[in-house]
This record gives sequence, structure tokens and C-alpha cells, in this order.
Amino acid sequence: MGKADDLTDDLLAQLRSLKPGDRLPSIRALAQARGISKNTVIEAYDRLVARGLIVARRGSGFHAARRPDPPERTAAPPLLDQAVDSVSLLRAQLNQTFDLRVGDGRPPAAWTAATLPRRMPPALWHAVARDGEGYGSAMGDADLRARIAARHRLEGVAASADHVLTTFGANHALDLVIRRYLVPGATVLADDPGYYPLFAKLRLAGVAVEGVRRGDFGPDLDDLAQQVAQHRPSLFFTQSRGQNPTGTSMDARHAHGVLSIAQEAGMLVVDDDPFIDLPGMEGTRLASLDAFGRVISIGTYAKVLHAGLRAGYVLAAPQIARDLAEIKMLTVVNSSRITEMMVAQVMESGRFDRHLRRYAERMVAAKEAVLSSLAEMGMAPARPWGGGLYTWLHLPLGLDEAGLAQQASDRRIFLAHGQIFRLGRQGPPAMRLNLSRAADPRFFRFLRQALQEAA
Repeated sequence: MGKADDLTDDLLAQLRSLKPGDRLPSIRALAQARGISKNTVIEAYDRLVARGLIVARRGSGFHAARRPDPPERTAAPPLLDQAVDSVSLLRAQLNQTFDLRVGDGRPPAAWTAATLPRRMPPALWHAVARDGEGYGSAMGDADLRARIAARHRLEGVAASADHVLTTFGANHALDLVIRRYLVPGATVLADDPGYYPLFAKLRLAGVAVEGVRRGDFGPDLDDLAQQVAQHRPSLFFTQSRGQNPTGTSMDARHAHGVLSIAQEAGMLVVDDDPFIDLPGMEGTRLASLDAFGRVISIGTYAKVLHAGLRAGYVLAAPQIARDLAEIKMLTVVNSSRITEMMVAQVMESGRFDRHLRRYAERMVAAKEAVLSSLAEMGMAPARPWGGGLYTWLHLPLGLDEAGLAQQASDRRIFLAHGQIFRLGRQGPPAMRLNLSRAADPRFFRFLRQALQEAA
């Protein structure tokens, strides 16, 4: 919150004890008393005037007009409480008070911000100005969908624009899949450890989620087969490359195994791959083997272009894409055509591919720096790195990982401890490292000291 927000909240509390007509401090006096600028006081007073809580009287300043209504509190639905409880890490990621954000899920802004145009390119402005379609098709911007399909064809996936549905990022795509294919009481499978916002979405929908152990090169196939036999799920949520949080990627054997089990069980596989476009990723994409039989692929530009764009897509069989478009139309009408046109323009200009090459170079350099610093401490990631932002670091047995995260927070360092990413199964103490943010001496000084104190 900003200073004007804090002051507004304080004034609201004071107004509850004032009578209509009581005078408030002058702008100058309040600014001096609080050690803030007069503009901040003016902004807070303007907000209260707009809400009808205070009035300005010529020559006598600001006066109370009426007392604020007491805040209404209603009980949240139990499923919402459960979901919100599980996204504490997301709340911390959105909080910008940390000096060092090793546990954040996104790259630093410096890695992405320069790629976007600083002003709307004339061609894009003219396209927006002459657009007479309004919202446009619920499938999304036709140009972007065609470009997405073309990029996948270069990777050997026989995609057309009919296979592509644009979304407000990967999380929106996951939400559409959940709404379309699942009902309360259903059971699905997901990687364990895995993507914690997905777990929260499933809980919010009243869906039970069972974990499938994530190994060094993909899901444990024996565990997957056992969970499928026991729960008969309709969906398995996984990540074929650069998995969040372990950083592992599926090899060909595991990718074939997942699809074979899915085929036999009649199960759909949702492959959330935020690094689809990034060069140098290791592993085997499920979509490259599946030919749109069982796999729903999800892509996003949040991790590689800019998180604020909120642009992503579903790549699936045309009927699945159309089915999900109906849910999209009912819930949000359409995604942002202007945002999608901007992404398409960045692709057309060549900036996107130049940016991706630079991003990949930075990623490898950051990985090498982190591994070198860990080696100096006698530590190493628990899993082989398959590309992307993340790696999974095991901590000494018996260490309180949540306590370590709290120690870090006290020093304005944000860590993501392992339990947040697990689905009930216990494992060695661990944390997810964002390689793009962990290559910082301050983090390793903290970690070295904390481990020494815990020994």
C-alpha cells in the first residue's frame, strides 16, 4: 500500500468517532504531523470527499459529513477458504516488499520489460482503430492464433489456428479446463511436487487431487499407473518440460509411458508448458508425440515475455478448443484482443525471437552461477535441470523449511519452501529456487549462515 492508502485508512478510523460537522486537520498541519507531502494529504481527502464522508467548506477546511458504514463481513464459502489458504505463496509473490525474491515464480523485470514496444506501433494502432468486430471471436485474435500454430509446426506439431484458443494466461487456461471437464467430487491426478496454484483451483472447484511422484525425468510411471487404477481419473495435470517446481523435463521413455497409460485409461493429459517458445529446453513435449489425441497443451507469455500481459493459450484438438471457447465466452466473453494483437506484432517484428535467444543465454548463465555457488557450499540441486527458471534444492534432514523461509522473510528475502508444492506426501526438506533470481551473493550468505546455525 502507498502513503495515501495508509492515510485514507487512518482517516476512516478517525471518522467513525467524529460527529458530522467536526473539523479535520488542515492539509498543512496533517502533512507536517505525519511527515508526508501535502499532495498525499490532498489525495486522501479527495478520496473521502468522493465517498461523501467529508466536505470541503470555503475558508474553514474539511469537515466530517457522516460516519463510514461499518465494513460488512460475510462468511466465505468453505471451498474458497481452503483454496485461499493454499495460495499464501502467490500472495507473497504479489507483495513487492522483499529486497530479494529467490522464491518468486517469475523472471526479473529486466529480463522481459525491454521487449515490449514503448508506444503503440502505428500498424497496431491502425489495426485497433479500424477494428469493427468489437470483442471478436471467443477463440481469440486470428493473427496470433495463426502465428502460434506456425511456431508449433516448426517443432513438429501439426497445428493449425483451429487448434488454438487464446486465454488470459496459463492459469485462465487451467481454469477453463477445470470448469469444462470436472464436477465437484471428481478426482484428478497431478505432479507431486507440482504447481501449487493448480491445487488451489481444484480445491475451489471441489475436486479431489491425488499426487503422482515426480521423478528426475518425469512422473513415476509405476505410481501413475497405480493412481490411475485406484482413482480412475479423467485428467492428469503435468508439465513435460521445465516443471514447476523441480525444473525437470520428461525424457522420451517417460513421455511415451504417460501417453500409453492415458490411452489405456481413456484419460486426458493437461501439459502446462510455460517455456514452449524458449530455445534450449531439454526433454520431450507430449504434444509432439500425441497428434492431439489425449493431450491438452497450455502455453503462456507470462514467463518469457511479460507477466503483466496476461496472455496465453490452449493447444488441443479443434473440438476441445471450441468446447473451452464456450466456457471462455460465458465467463469472460473474450480475452484482450489488443494484448493479443500486441503479442502478434512483437512476433512479426522479430523482437520476440531475438528476446528469446537472449533470455536463454541469461538462463544458462544464471544456472551456472547458482550451481557454482551451491558447489562451494557442498550442495547441489536434487534433480537434473531440464531448462526453464527453476531447480529443486534439498535441505539437510530435520531442517524446518518453513522456519527457514520465515528467517529469510525477516531479512526481506522471499523463499518458496517445499511443502507448499506437495500434495500431502512428505519428502526431504526442500525449496524451489528461481535460478534467475537466486544468483545473488546475499541469498547465499543468508543460506550459509542459516545452515550453520541449524547444524
